[in-house]
Amino acid sequence: MLHSMMRKPISAVLLALLALLLSMPASVSASSVKLTESAQSKLSKQISEAGSYAMKQNLTAQLLSLTTLQQKEDSLDTAIASLHYYNGNAMTAIRARISQIDAAKISKLTQDVAQTKERYKPLFAMYTSLNTQIKDAKFLRLKQLAALLQIQADLLKPSTQLARTEIRIKEELLKSAKASTAATIKHLRAKLAETDPLRSQITSVQAVIAGTKKNISPVVKTLNETIKANSHEGTLQSLTTLVSISRTIVEQKQRVSVFETRISEIIRATNAEIPTK
Repeated sequence: MLHSMMRKPISAVLLALLALLLSMPASVSASSVKLTESAQSKLSKQISEAGSYAMKQNLTAQLLSLTTLQQKEDSLDTAIASLHYYNGNAMTAIRARISQIDAAKISKLTQDVAQTKERYKPLFAMYTSLNTQIKDAKFLRLKQLAALLQIQADLLKPSTQLARTEIRIKEELLKSAKASTAATIKHLRAKLAETDPLRSQITSVQAVIAGTKKNISPVVKTLNETIKANSHEGTLQSLTTLVSISRTIVEQKQRVSVFETRISEIIRATNAEIPTK
């Protein structure tokens, strides 16, 4: 008698929970396992008419698990989509930043080398011309002219040496800057490359999810048949299978979320290492 009295409030709770679970339109959910409104209505009726309290409890518990997993999957889909969108834009932006590291500095040094060479062109041309004339004068045995030209060349020699030294120093600065920048870019790109294995794992997991989803349609078809046949055992088995499939999908999508989160962390860490000047 007492046991019977305790069952009634519990049954009422189960029915209330069942009504809540099945009140959500199927179209609201983007989860992998979906039941039509008609199937939900028939399932609700079948559960409420279950002759055994234990069967009613088991059916309701499986439906609750399925609904909870559907909600988790929907939340994961939203989070993954957001992370994937952020990572795509962030990766494009950081690659652009990396390619521009020290670009202004190197451009200035390159321009400086070019301008310095251009500035000293007349000096080098004059010094080269004097040495050519000295050679010609000596060939023609014009000793006095050769000596006079040599004096002029000797006067220009320190200036040409200083000019060459200045150019060499500026070229070395440019070479050093390019080497340093190349090393920085190589390091940063290597860090970004750490996302490649994660993307490969995401692709693999997505293949597993796609394969798992192929099992849904046959089970849903069987569920509809068991509901139509009013087979509580069959319905329970189908719901249990759908819960197992949904759990597998959720677990795999949780892995995708972890991988996308790790990609975000790598991008942020790499971005923090980019020189600001």
